[in-house]
Amino acid sequence: MKKGLFRVSVWMAAALCFLTACGGDYVPKPRAYMRIEVPEKAYRAFDSAAYPFSFRMPVYARAEPVPSKKEYPRTTWVDIAVPELNAKVYLSHVEDPDLDSCITSTLFFIQRHMPKATGVDEWEIHDRANRRFGYLYHVKGRDVASPYQFYLTDSSRHFVRGSLYINSVPNNDSLAPVIAFLKTDIDTLLRSWRWK
Repeated sequence: MKKGLFRVSVWMAAALCFLTACGGDYVPKPRAYMRIEVPEKAYRAFDSAAYPFSFRMPVYARAEPVPSKKEYPRTTWVDIAVPELNAKVYLSHVEDPDLDSCITSTLFFIQRHMPKATGVDEWEIHDRANRRFGYLYHVKGRDVASPYQFYLTDSSRHFVRGSLYINSVPNNDSLAPVIAFLKTDIDTLLRSWRWK
């Protein structure tokens, strides 16, 4: 009998808490995203004998050489990883390129993002003094996997394609601060790019 009385008491206490806990009007909370801490901006030189170019990269990033592939003897790769933000800028360099084919390939990769994109902004890079020519593309859209892509060439011996990826489920609304932060790093990379 005491066991039954205890159960009834527990149920009554739970019901009382439930009924008295909900007072006043309910106000839904706005949707929020977690706060993303970004590192302080500072840059250093990337200048490796293994690559025919140099540029400035963030101090909080690291260069990760990618092994060459036999089927692509004129292509070298290096990834610029930003571990703190779980992001990478993938760079591929083609020596003595077929420029039409390389540019077409770059535009094809951008086109693959179009089903998720809401638009594309593009900026021309035209620096005759340093032989830097190309385009930077901002592929806009909430679910776009690579929001920034670019290519650079000296118009004869070199072609580089780059793309930014953040290793998370694409939701560029919540990743907007990270994307804007990394866009500054990409701009610095492009402005400081030099062919050897």
